[in-house]
Amino acid sequence: MMSSSAGGTSRVAAQRLFALLEARYGGLSRLLETGQRAEVITRDDGMLRPTDLARLATHEATALHVRNYYDKTAARHLGKVLAAQAEAGLGRNWKVSTSRGLESSDVETLGAHLPFNVASSTGNQDDVDAYFDGAWKEFHDRRMSGGDENTAQLWPMDKLRLELDECWPSGAGLAREREKDGLKRPYGGGLPRVMMGPTRWKRGFVHVDEMAPLSVDKGLLSANIYLQLPSRCSDDGGDFHIWPLGVRSRWDWYTNALTLSGLSAQDPQTQVRLRKQLGPPLTIRLEPGDLVMLCVQRPHAAIGFQAGTRASLQCFVQHNGPDDRLLVEC
Repeated sequence: MMSSSAGGTSRVAAQRLFALLEARYGGLSRLLETGQRAEVITRDDGMLRPTDLARLATHEATALHVRNYYDKTAARHLGKVLAAQAEAGLGRNWKVSTSRGLESSDVETLGAHLPFNVASSTGNQDDVDAYFDGAWKEFHDRRMSGGDENTAQLWPMDKLRLELDECWPSGAGLAREREKDGLKRPYGGGLPRVMMGPTRWKRGFVHVDEMAPLSVDKGLLSANIYLQLPSRCSDDGGDFHIWPLGVRSRWDWYTNALTLSGLSAQDPQTQVRLRKQLGPPLTIRLEPGDLVMLCVQRPHAAIGFQAGTRASLQCFVQHNGPDDRLLVEC
């Protein structure tokens, strides 16, 4: 067994090696993509297209913004309901994975279960079972949502799941657990995600949700359908920032490992350093009902605000190439 002092010596040696590699060969600006790969695909007609989804999954575009994806009136109504629940203290903080473990964020979730990464982080099987039981309840409770007292709309995440199934060559569906006692229970299909001002990060927290080089054969996407947005200033630079950083090989990763590790650190100095190296972001201005999809391996940030509430619905989408189904989870 390696002693703690030997382990510490190994870590110091590794840090020195990465520092040397980064000083000689690194620099995030060298990895910023241009042309179509740096594009935010924008559609105004509310339609999710197979070609757009394929470009996003193979990293031939940085993000996909579908305006008017969900009925605007219904989105505003649903956002108002969810914001009121969060403001009444019914939300639970969405912990983020960092180098120090799970830490608090600006985001709260609503619904019948915690995100799976939070439920499974305790190591307690009862918490995992409660997650899968809650996922069933969430589907039942959310299936229909009211646009107003006289109309009903399909729950936005169900609409997205159906259209992903229609757009992807091998279809899409819920991710399921590995077989346990003959069961393969479905993961959740999306949760309400709420931020209330004043947020901790005025310019937004630059981060990635998964650290790995980009691959055309597999990856993790996130999808957000926005319901309510806070008032914005005229000079706020949009509601959402994303950078077309193309870490496409292990060499790209190793020669920038120290800087890239900061994408999981909730540290103000690290955030300043990251924004300086990444340069100006691609900006997205949002309206209720808009859908944004992106690869979570690219740095991104939801812009902070002083007052008001931002409400959206979020899920993650795992892809393993066009011959496999997309797997939806949260």
